[in-house]
Amino acid sequence: MASKEKRPLEPWRWDERPRVLLIGNGFNRTYHMKSWKNLIESVRKKEGVDPELLHRLPLSMQVVLATGNQVGESMEEVARYMRSFRLTEDHRELLEKILDIPARTILTTNYSYELEKVFSGNCGIWKNNPYRLYAVPYKSTSSVKFLHRYSHVDRGDDYRNIWHIHGEVDMPSQIIMGHYYYGKMEYQMQSYIPGLLRRYRYAASSGGLIRPRSWIDYYLMGDVYIAGFGLDLSEADIWYLACCKNRHFPEARTVYYTPVSASGKKDLKDEEKAMMEAYGIEVREREIADAGEDRYGVFYRSVLKEIAAVFSGEGE
Repeated sequence: MASKEKRPLEPWRWDERPRVLLIGNGFNRTYHMKSWKNLIESVRKKEGVDPELLHRLPLSMQVVLATGNQVGESMEEVARYMRSFRLTEDHRELLEKILDIPARTILTTNYSYELEKVFSGNCGIWKNNPYRLYAVPYKSTSSVKFLHRYSHVDRGDDYRNIWHIHGEVDMPSQIIMGHYYYGKMEYQMQSYIPGLLRRYRYAASSGGLIRPRSWIDYYLMGDVYIAGFGLDLSEADIWYLACCKNRHFPEARTVYYTPVSASGKKDLKDEEKAMMEAYGIEVREREIADAGEDRYGVFYRSVLKEIAAVFSGEGE
């Protein structure tokens, strides 16, 4: 059940760094949820688009061309698909491994509520997210609605705050996909970050606390561990934040896990890895089998075990 009362987001000392987990769609794709390329193909409306031409574009541009620039309407279809997706026992078990990590703050690029469902035990269809809260007093501005919105789910004294940083299936008109939506989000970030920096400088000068107001606070000031997220070059918002973090909070870490097989097969492109390293992101390559139906499941369980040790104070 959702908490009756809002549990305030925990502050931290200005010279401390909260540990943060960021996960992507890789955990869902392991158990047959569609990739973004498959989703874009499923909502393609414009006939006669050369598939090879389409796939040479960044994902944020592919969806524009494939839908005839009807991105918003297409996200309604994507949301319907994700709301109808059912978790298998194996999928649920993998998500439990994520939630076993003592990470109170989880950022996710996924739109659907599988983490909330597994943590709460309510694995049915949600008409609306019953756990939705806001980190600042609710206002009508889109930036407050978007940057400061999170899910608070608990199991007695244990809880998770889950931030859907690219939108939610219950609000398909606000899903981040396509140039217009990425551009709007970057503008909101650029408007928000100067105030964050002022709050940080004040806390540093007074020896005070940082009181988080957005998932951006956690990403910039925290030690962030990333798994299951393909940091494609089209993810303009995350690349922008990686740049800001490297400039303003270089002591805060970002650790990115990626699979590499014994034969040299890898998911991370050389140009993506080079950009990550330019922004101070630590790339950790971990072994994955060359073949096997559950090879990604095995890979993710191993990575989650390593991350869990870090969050428990037993690793690094």
